[in-house]
Amino acid sequence: MKPKSQKKEEVAKLKDKLPKSNITVFTTFSRAGEKGLSVAQMSELKRLLRQIDAEYFVSKKTLIDVVLKNLKYGGADIYSMDGSIGLVLGGGDPYAISKKLYEFAKKNTALQFFGAFLENGFITKEQFMEMAMMPSRETLFARLFGMMKYPINGLIIILNQIKEKQANNLTS
Repeated sequence: MKPKSQKKEEVAKLKDKLPKSNITVFTTFSRAGEKGLSVAQMSELKRLLRQIDAEYFVSKKTLIDVVLKNLKYGGADIYSMDGSIGLVLGGGDPYAISKKLYEFAKKNTALQFFGAFLENGFITKEQFMEMAMMPSRETLFARLFGMMKYPINGLIIILNQIKEKQANNLTS
């Protein structure tokens, strides 16, 4: 059991970091009766998150609930979330963070998601998973440019054929 001073410190730390976060993902890393993340897996997750301007924060449900109520963050029912709760507090690109978390969770099934706070409020697990499985920004741009390039290439081919036909008519 944590002393009261340590609990106050955790609450203050979370109150400071939560509003600065672009995305806050609610996860579980350990459920009753199931094998949770090992220390090595947890270290790997934290290292991965540091690379993309995010951090993993573990605290008691009651402390997280107190902070959410104080900051007037609605939509997340902490007590309905099974297992030990961890928060991913991301200051970087929310899509990149969600994608990295999803990739990590595919390899480490003990890490599961409950939802996230994004700019407009709380999003469900399903909405978070949809966001995490979206292609990267670079991939979407590549697809867009490919679609834009296709008609232009077709036009160039047709113009070249017309030019060749006219050149053949002049030489005949």
